[in-house]
Amino acid sequence: MEKMDFSGERQLSIQDYIRIIYRGRWIILISFVTVLFFVSYYTFTATPIYRSTVKVMVKDNGGVQKTLFNVVDYMEKEKKINNEVEILKSRILAENVVQELYNSDKADQLIILGNASPKKSKGFGFFRAIKSFLSALFSENNKNTLPTADSENLKHQRIVSSLQGRIVIEPVRNTDMIDISLTAESPEEAAFLANTVARVYQEQNQSESREEVRKVKDFLQNQLNMFQAQLHKSEQALKDYQEKKKVIALPKEVEEMVTKLAEFESMFHGVEIELNSNKERLAYIDKQLEQNRQYINMDNILKAPLLDELSQQMAELQTKRAKYIAALMDEGVYDPANPDSKLRQFDEQEKVIREKYKSEITQLASVETVDPLAMSQNLLQRKLEIEATIQSLLPKIKTLKSIVDDYNADLEKVPQRSLELARLERAAKLDEKITLMMKEKYEESRITEVGQLGNVRIIDPARANYIPISPKKKMNLILGIIVGLGLGFGITFLLEYFDNSVKSPDEIERMGLSILGTIPVIQLDEAMRKVNQNGDNGFTRNGNFSEARVIAGRLITHFAPKSPIAEAYRSLRTSIQFSRADKPLKTIVFTSAEPKEGKSTTVVNLAIAIAQLGSRVLLVDSDLRRPVIHSIFDLDRSRGLSNFLIGKISLDEAIFESDVDNLNIMPSGTLPPNPSELLGSVAMKNCIAELKNRFDVVLFDSPPVLAVTDAVILSSEVDGVVVVIKEGQTNREAVKRCYGILQKIPNRLLGAVLNGIHVNGFHGYGYYYYYHYNYYGKEQKQKKKNMLKKDY
Repeated sequence: MEKMDFSGERQLSIQDYIRIIYRGRWIILISFVTVLFFVSYYTFTATPIYRSTVKVMVKDNGGVQKTLFNVVDYMEKEKKINNEVEILKSRILAENVVQELYNSDKADQLIILGNASPKKSKGFGFFRAIKSFLSALFSENNKNTLPTADSENLKHQRIVSSLQGRIVIEPVRNTDMIDISLTAESPEEAAFLANTVARVYQEQNQSESREEVRKVKDFLQNQLNMFQAQLHKSEQALKDYQEKKKVIALPKEVEEMVTKLAEFESMFHGVEIELNSNKERLAYIDKQLEQNRQYINMDNILKAPLLDELSQQMAELQTKRAKYIAALMDEGVYDPANPDSKLRQFDEQEKVIREKYKSEITQLASVETVDPLAMSQNLLQRKLEIEATIQSLLPKIKTLKSIVDDYNADLEKVPQRSLELARLERAAKLDEKITLMMKEKYEESRITEVGQLGNVRIIDPARANYIPISPKKKMNLILGIIVGLGLGFGITFLLEYFDNSVKSPDEIERMGLSILGTIPVIQLDEAMRKVNQNGDNGFTRNGNFSEARVIAGRLITHFAPKSPIAEAYRSLRTSIQFSRADKPLKTIVFTSAEPKEGKSTTVVNLAIAIAQLGSRVLLVDSDLRRPVIHSIFDLDRSRGLSNFLIGKISLDEAIFESDVDNLNIMPSGTLPPNPSELLGSVAMKNCIAELKNRFDVVLFDSPPVLAVTDAVILSSEVDGVVVVIKEGQTNREAVKRCYGILQKIPNRLLGAVLNGIHVNGFHGYGYYYYYHYNYYGKEQKQKKKNMLKKDY
């Protein structure tokens, strides 16, 4: 392809592009047909694929509503959805779904499990036959030779991988919705798989949500059983002591002390139970995080100075609250079920401190975590909340323990006679309060467990969609056409780009050579038809029709003098005659840059065209290496130029008359061992001088310039040199080198002939020949019509 040049050379025009496309028309056609065939084969033999979608909603169940890791709420929400997407894509979920499929009542109907076959495509029978043949051909080589256990395991893993590949997860933008799509070979199976994945995902989410609460409930149940037994023992011990000692009640001041001690001690044990419950939850979450290899160094976090300050504030707050409760109990107005405004104020202050714990711990966690965005958001958030709760309970426990110890110390000062009864009453009241509290917390945990339905809700179950998503026949065929044509055009322009051959007269002129003429491609069948039309039916030599076609093509000017090709040679004749207006040209050498460029055919037909004017023409075969002129005219080359030059024969004996009027032939003669020396000899100079006296025009057929030096040696002794260049074959660099060599011989190079052009294509120079083809074609048709009328 002609490269674009901004230095003044002609740029590619639309006509050039059309010419390139026309030259590569067969490449484009083959590429188009090949791509379209394979696309059609795939399209009409592929098993239809159907897709069904189920829509689920991932609800936010609360928790810390503040920003986490200094990221805004929107980003945190997006992370939560992305976490759920990764869970849906996980292998664990896929394995659970496959197990559910095996246990379903439709297991024997599922194609994914290998228990059913997909529906046959309704494509072309020819394509289906090819596909069946290929499947049968390769099935014998693909038999599974693994042991049974390994085969089953491999099959299971393959099904799991296949299921993972079929799942398409698409979060719905700006919502908590997720679309779960599954593909299958039947619409019913696609819907069943999508609903199964959504159901297993929901059940897995519920199970994870309830597991943490279940751990706390089991812990509270064990504690409740223990305190119920302990309450029974303490009440029985108090009863036995009263019956034995005949003591009914304690003194009033001791009774008040025991009541306060029991109250604070129950508060202490309540906080302790809450602390242990949160530790149980924390242990469960740490286990989950450890399985996922996610870790936060809490030791560094808990050493923060601000947490120590918050702990001190919590301790002071609990001390004040305990003193206030003691004062209310002294006044007999304390009611734990209905706290007054000041107690509610204490509780609000405690809540504020706990929130500060949570906020501080989450801020510190963002620094300690290496890659917080990659961690499980829900687990991490719950862990931080529990850690904050635990840290807020520690100073409260410490304060209440100190208060309980103080009351125990005061109780020890009671007289010995009332001390034992006080201890028993304290134990009974304490166990009663703790038991009641444990029952309340246990019931709360049961209610919480039942209410843990997970945060996944199925909004829109999947339904069978009977329109396949693959293959898309119309789209595939359109793409096949586009790709086929695109590939063909691409290959054509790529080959054109790397093709460095001469393709137009303009290229030759830009190299410095003048164009003497352009010769169309000679169609051998057409030339043979012209021979038969002219009545030369005996032209076939020795019954060799193929050889006759070649000879007819090389003598086209003789057998078809009115053809456009003959006219092209006559045009060349005229150009050569006027190329040297100041000096008549009598001896001309025809050469080429490389072999097989048509110089012998060109010089033969030019000799015939000149002879048809009445000039005496001699055609000399000066190619003493690979001569062909004698074969064209069916002459014996044992007598010719080489024999004359070495003095074996006379000049008259070396010259033969041809069937063409005014045309004589001098064959090459016997091939010598030293052609270059022979052509550069004095005998050759004398031969040329004598031939100029005998004939009007002498044409020499010489070897290619770049192959040997024969043509260069001969060119220095003649009047002019013509270079024959073949379109689409001769390399530009070869033409440049040939021009550089011949240019060193002054006033010899006449110009170039562009041979083998395609006149029926889109060429800038093809209109002239197109006109003559149609003109002479009409003339021949008119002659036939006239002959038919005459015969009639």
